[in-house]
Amino acid sequence: MRVYTVHVDPLSAADDAGAVLVRDGFSWPAALFSVLWALYHGLWAWALALLVAGAALGAAAVWLGFDRASQAVVEIGAMALVGWNAGDMRRVALAHRGYRLFDVVVGDDLAAAEKRFFGQRARALP
Repeated sequence: MRVYTVHVDPLSAADDAGAVLVRDGFSWPAALFSVLWALYHGLWAWALALLVAGAALGAAAVWLGFDRASQAVVEIGAMALVGWNAGDMRRVALAHRGYRLFDVVVGDDLAAAEKRFFGQRARALP
């Protein structure tokens, strides 16, 4: 079971169109394609920060004289950090856009979590 946080846009809180579910945990796409992943999710500032940090990390490794194996370890470590923090990057960006944390749901996948969230929400309405 995966945990998803539900964020809603206060401007469209009356309907469910403004709800965004963000999965908690490691993200392989974010780890492997960090800048492209950030651009896909509209995280422009994060994409720029990842690009600059990656270039600086690579330049520092070369400047410090790391061999290829050490450079690979540094790159894999950076990829792991991005993968573990991908959900947090999305949550921070949503908070800056005015979204607020509304609920936490659990499901086998995104579709099951959405079904559970919207089903609970429909039962709660009068």
